[in-house]
Amino acid sequence: MKNEKMMREASPLKLLFTMGLPTIVVMIVQVLYNMADVFFIGQGGDPMQVAALSLSGPAFNIFQGVGTLFGAGGCTAIAMALGQGDREKSKYFSSFCAWASVITGAVLAIAMFIFMEPLLGMMGANSETAGYARTYLSIVMLGVPFIMFGGGLGNAIRADGSSAKTMLIALAGTFTNILLDPIFISVLKMGIAGAAWATVIGNIVTSALVYMHVRKSDCFSISPKYFTLRKDVSLRVASLGVPMALGTVLMCFSSMFSNQLLVKYGNIAVAANGVAGKAGMLVGMIAMGVCMGMQPVISYAYGMGDRRRLQRITFVTGAASAIVSAVLGAGFLLGRDAFMTAFLNDPQVLETGRFMMLTLIAAPVGGIYQLCSSYLQGTGKVSYATVTSLLSKGLVFVPVLFVSEALGGFTGLVFAGAVSDIISTAIGAWLCVRWSKKSAALTKAPKTVLEAA
Repeated sequence: MKNEKMMREASPLKLLFTMGLPTIVVMIVQVLYNMADVFFIGQGGDPMQVAALSLSGPAFNIFQGVGTLFGAGGCTAIAMALGQGDREKSKYFSSFCAWASVITGAVLAIAMFIFMEPLLGMMGANSETAGYARTYLSIVMLGVPFIMFGGGLGNAIRADGSSAKTMLIALAGTFTNILLDPIFISVLKMGIAGAAWATVIGNIVTSALVYMHVRKSDCFSISPKYFTLRKDVSLRVASLGVPMALGTVLMCFSSMFSNQLLVKYGNIAVAANGVAGKAGMLVGMIAMGVCMGMQPVISYAYGMGDRRRLQRITFVTGAASAIVSAVLGAGFLLGRDAFMTAFLNDPQVLETGRFMMLTLIAAPVGGIYQLCSSYLQGTGKVSYATVTSLLSKGLVFVPVLFVSEALGGFTGLVFAGAVSDIISTAIGAWLCVRWSKKSAALTKAPKTVLEAA
């Protein structure tokens, strides 16, 4: 296979462009999903609907996070299997990813519908925003199986080096969403309900294209005959996906805590965070795209037992992630007024959001943090990867959040994320070095290493 030969022989820099760049585009696409909704809702000039979208974000991200359990885990498991030449095993992994995503998505949607009111309270919704948030989530729940299938299996199919196709699939779904947003929101006057329907239809398009791609592949399958709950398949995928999935889900709950604290300073603060947070999200997602794009290569090199190649790929990935994060963070800081007013031209929101975006000074640190998480997951060190992914999403962030707010009020709340990233990256880097030294003597026997992990 041409893609596998590339992962086995191409230089790290070439791989960064052929695999990292398409995945960066995919990450940008995911942010654009969120930005498109905020942008077109913001054009209506109603900060309460923008605040409701921000409050609904954690619930929507839970769906994506659980999908990541199967997608990220499946991608790593499939890449390792291909690195070891076991193409038949990769079909079992991909079929499990597909069916587990759909079934789990349906169960989650039903559960969230039943517990909608307590969920709204946890997210920090009040009398001004609860109705809008309820409308948005009630519609989005109808598309949860598609969201998880497209996100889960769509992530896994990067394992054979098909990053460019994954990018095109994601672009198609996003452009569908962006095209429908102004029609539903502005032309048909559906408001936040229109944003929800555009999101659902966009994910249906993505799922359909993922399905078409898998049908033509000889590495993947969604045939029920390959679906199994055997431990060597289901637990392998789940364990490898746990780090990113738990991190994403915990980030959702952390966002709920953050929103509840922000509400004390008014819905304007929540709306400003909903806009300013998009800049930080974009920087973080692009850094994640660099690392996730290279993660299959890390897993492939690890599966081959080529330690020298593994080190070169890891270094190039880390440097690229940090540099990209630094450049983007600086760009958003310099143009933060233009960025804020493009979404919601409200003087109060602008003033608050301008201050909130100062947290981007820690952007380069976040780039290194993404590398730590991807390296540990890509090499199968599940325990360390899980701890690392949970650090800035909750284990460190939540305590820092409450302590910072108690000591510094609103200012402390704003900078809690930056402080958390610095502490989390230091711990993650230490775990990477520790695991690298421990696995050095075992790299030539990947199965032994994986069992040790």
